[in-house]
Amino acid sequence: MPETESADQPGVFIIIGRVWPGKNGPEAKVHILLVAPDDDSAIREALNALAERGYEEAEFDQIGTLVDAPDEEPHASAFQGALEGEVAIVTFSEALSDDGPRFASPDEEDEGYDPFAVLKDWKPDA
Repeated sequence: MPETESADQPGVFIIIGRVWPGKNGPEAKVHILLVAPDDDSAIREALNALAERGYEEAEFDQIGTLVDAPDEEPHASAFQGALEGEVAIVTFSEALSDDGPRFASPDEEDEGYDPFAVLKDWKPDA
């Protein structure tokens, strides 16, 4: 059974939802990992990170806390990035489904980079 949050390792929030680059743009499913003091702060930080990356609209469906690091990539990298203060954003789109999700740091500058592709197939421990 997972341990609760401790002073040594804070819980990492995961926010699941959808984003759009504009009102008529294509929808992308999104998972966001970050560390924040509470749910409201996590949502505000997630929205700010999405806006910085050019997304104009977002709709969040779920928020939860991960206390154990995922074992598989790209989840493990996103979790570690969140512990280091980054807002790790993962998107899923039809174009990425064949190759799987993609994760990169927020400072990666790649013309075709999709910053939201880490947590495909992630399921919370119930």
